[in-house]
Amino acid sequence: RLNAFQEVSVSVCSPSEIVSVELIDGSAEIFGVEMIKNAVRTFSSSFAVHTSSGCSLKFIGAPAGIRTQSTNSVIYDIHKNLQDSRERAFKDGKLGPIVLFTGPTDVGKSTITRSLLNYAVRCNTQPIFIDLDVGQSSISLPGTVGILPVDCPGDLVKGYCEQKLSVYFFGHKSPGFNMLLYFELINKLSVTMYNRLEVSPKISSSGTIIDTCGWITGQGYLAILHAARSFQVSTVFVIEDRELYANLRQELPTATVTFLNKLDGVTVRSKAFRTNKRKELIQEYFYGADRILNSYLFEIGYRDFRIIRICSTVNKISQYMYDEPHKYLDIKNVPLDHLMINQILAISYASTVEEVITTSVLGFICVKDIDFENRILKVLSPQPGPLPNNLLIAGDIFYET
Repeated sequence: RLNAFQEVSVSVCSPSEIVSVELIDGSAEIFGVEMIKNAVRTFSSSFAVHTSSGCSLKFIGAPAGIRTQSTNSVIYDIHKNLQDSRERAFKDGKLGPIVLFTGPTDVGKSTITRSLLNYAVRCNTQPIFIDLDVGQSSISLPGTVGILPVDCPGDLVKGYCEQKLSVYFFGHKSPGFNMLLYFELINKLSVTMYNRLEVSPKISSSGTIIDTCGWITGQGYLAILHAARSFQVSTVFVIEDRELYANLRQELPTATVTFLNKLDGVTVRSKAFRTNKRKELIQEYFYGADRILNSYLFEIGYRDFRIIRICSTVNKISQYMYDEPHKYLDIKNVPLDHLMINQILAISYASTVEEVITTSVLGFICVKDIDFENRILKVLSPQPGPLPNNLLIAGDIFYET
C-alpha cells in the first residue's frame, strides 16, 4: 500500500526476470502514464510507480529490489517549468523549449525524458522527441537515431506510436565507430526537427526533448556539444556529472545549463543486461512485445539488391571535419560472405545511393542464411516480401535466434 505522494522503485537486473504490477485501487502512474485499475502490466527493466493520492498495488515476480520512498518531485518540477514555457511560447507565437538531457549511463536520462513527454501530451501539447542513444534506443532498433512527434501518451511497456517516426540507421552500438556519420545524422535530425516545428503553432510552441547516450568524455563530449549547437537548445540538463556540467556551462553561453542529481532508484545495468536488452528490442521488432506477431522468412536475390556500408574516408579525424562531416563519408559495396549471416540490414527510403546517408529507413530485415552458389539470401522480415526498396544498409548490429 502506498500513501499519497509516495513511490515504489522496482529494480529488474535481467530482461529474463520479468515483474508484473497491477493497480488494485486508488490512482497511480508509471513514466507519467496513468495506470488502469486491474490491468496487469509486465516489465523486463526497472520502473517506478508514483501516486499522488494513495493506492494499492499487487506485484508478481521476483525483482532484484523494491524500495518505497517519498515521491521525488524533480521530474514534475521540470515538467511544470517546461509547460509554463510552452504556454508563453504559444501566446507569443514563438518556439517552445528545446531541451537536451545528458550524463553518464544509468543516471535516469531515459526515465526523465519518457516521463516528461507523457506529462506534456497529458497537458494537450505535442512535443517532438529526438533519440540520439544508438546503444539503447527508446523508439527503434539499436544502432539507430530517430525523431518522433508525440501526440499521445506512450504505452507503459511498448512505448510510443511509431506511425510518424523517422529513423536513420547509424549501424553501430556506439557513436565512436563512425563519429563523422553520427555528426552528419545529428545535422539531418536538426533540419528535420525545425521543419516539423513549423507545421503548426501548437507543435512549434510544444518544443523538443532530446535524449543522448552515456558517453560524455573525449569524442563523446564533442558529440554532446555538437548536438546542443545543432539543435540550438535552450536548456541542457546535466545529470550527476559535475565536471560535465561545468564544461558545458562554459561552452554553451546561450543555453541554460542545469545540474540534476541521479534519480533515486536507478540501477546500474551490467554489460550482459545491455546486450540482452538490445536483443530484446530486435526481437520485439520482428515478433512484437508479447511475441504474438508473425514474422516472415523469404528469399531475395543478391543481384537484385545493392547492399552498402557508410564509411569514413579518413583514418584520423580532425575537429574541423565535424563542421562538414558529409565531405568525409563514402558508400562502399558489401560483398556476399559468411559475416552477413544474422546481420540486421536497414531498408533505405533513398532513390539513389547518393541520398542514402541522410535518408530515413523504411524498416529492417535480418539475414538468416545464404546460398552462395546461387547468390540468394534468406531473410527474416516483419512483413511478407517483396521488399519495398533495393537499397540495403549494413552495419554491425546482429540478431541471433
